[in-house]
Amino acid sequence: MSSKRSHPDSMSSELDPPQAGEAYSLYFQEEAVIRQAETMIGKLDEVSDGVRTLADAYRLGYRETARLVRISDRMQLDLHEANRTLTAQAEDLKRLNGTLRKEIERREQLEQELRRIASVDELTGTHTRRHLLELAEHEQRRSARHGKGLVVLMMDLDHFKRINDRFGHAAGDQLLRDFGALLRSSLRKGDIAGRFGGEEFLAVLPETDLDTAEAIANRLCDRVREGRTQWTGQFLSVTVSIGLAGTDGDEPLDRAISRADQALYEAKSAGRDRVLVARSGPG
Repeated sequence: MSSKRSHPDSMSSELDPPQAGEAYSLYFQEEAVIRQAETMIGKLDEVSDGVRTLADAYRLGYRETARLVRISDRMQLDLHEANRTLTAQAEDLKRLNGTLRKEIERREQLEQELRRIASVDELTGTHTRRHLLELAEHEQRRSARHGKGLVVLMMDLDHFKRINDRFGHAAGDQLLRDFGALLRSSLRKGDIAGRFGGEEFLAVLPETDLDTAEAIANRLCDRVREGRTQWTGQFLSVTVSIGLAGTDGDEPLDRAISRADQALYEAKSAGRDRVLVARSGPG
């Protein structure tokens, strides 16, 4: 009664009638179809498992990618913040460098001012005693190397104490200012002059003979005598006594200063307002 149904070749082996010796069933073909379906279902399960595994792998990959993207985003934010911090630090460093540069300039100006204060007498505008002696020692060594001498002038304003006692120290200071300006203008370029102490001054004339130095000292003496200092509606005058001494060879400077000081003392003893030369050489 049953007739053979048409199926694809792939299913023919399970749907063919049983051969000799095989058990025969009325539902042979149906059972074969069921077995084939079960086989296909098994394969579908395998495919489903493969798809599930692929989906799981994709999900893991997506999660990892998302994690890496989040890490990258955080790194970008951190990098941006670091750049902002570095920019701010660079600005701070720039401001700090500007401040340091100004501080260095201020210190250099202060150093120059301190050096000027240490080398220039504020009242008279001449060198301080210490700086004067340093310059004089240098000139003495240089002159000795070249076989040339120099002349030392010791100067003292006459009766200066009377000015202070009568008109006050401010008047005496003004006299000292005027004498300092007069002294600087009376000497030549290269000559050195400074305040030795109180109303006493010292000048060093390099590469100068005694006759030339004496002429310079006499002109200074005349200018001081003729000069006038205006003070509170009146004119003050003063004179100066000068002692000269020349060095010879490598004579120590302090010895020449001592001889010039002795000549100054003798000029004061002789009546002041004059120039006296220590003619004797070093001894």
